[in-house]
Amino acid sequence: MSLDCVLLGLLSRPSSGYDLKQWFSRAFHHFWAAEPSQIYRTLGRLEDHGLASVEETPSLKGPPRRVYRRTKAGRAALRAWLRDGPSMSDTRQSQLAQVLFLAELPKDAQRRFLRALLREYEARLEDLLAVAAEVEHHADPARAPSEDEFFRRLTLDAGIQQYQSWIDWIDRAIQHHAAWSATEDEPTRSAQGRD
Repeated sequence: MSLDCVLLGLLSRPSSGYDLKQWFSRAFHHFWAAEPSQIYRTLGRLEDHGLASVEETPSLKGPPRRVYRRTKAGRAALRAWLRDGPSMSDTRQSQLAQVLFLAELPKDAQRRFLRALLREYEARLEDLLAVAAEVEHHADPARAPSEDEFFRRLTLDAGIQQYQSWIDWIDRAIQHHAAWSATEDEPTRSAQGRD
């Protein structure tokens, strides 16, 4: 997936770099992460290639806001990316790599890690539920959602279900770990002199 194309999709509505970063941190963290420096660098590249235009608007505090808009060429590039079909990639779940090696730690540290992971998933789910509540709050109940609203909700729903699934998994893992570690009196095998 290309950050260029993700930003072109978001620029269906004029947005500042800050607005875009808010979308990434609140609504998209379940499938895409982007640092502010990446966002601003990519916006500059989109502008250089004529895929986005920028306009400075007054700001209530600080310097003027730079508001980006997708150009016709930008919309065509986004549509070409979508027409190419699903862009599948292997996502990195570094927390799972950490779980894989938890036997390197004492049991109390294993428990702390698993509980911290649960809190992280719960916080991310809470963020997505808050965004979903905002979307529902601004929806007009007298009309069906637009295509844009429908697919934004669909993406949010995927994230909500994904994090709920992770929470269910880590809840079970914590219970199994508690039952397993209660039967173990000795340090974990890997901690017994592997180094």
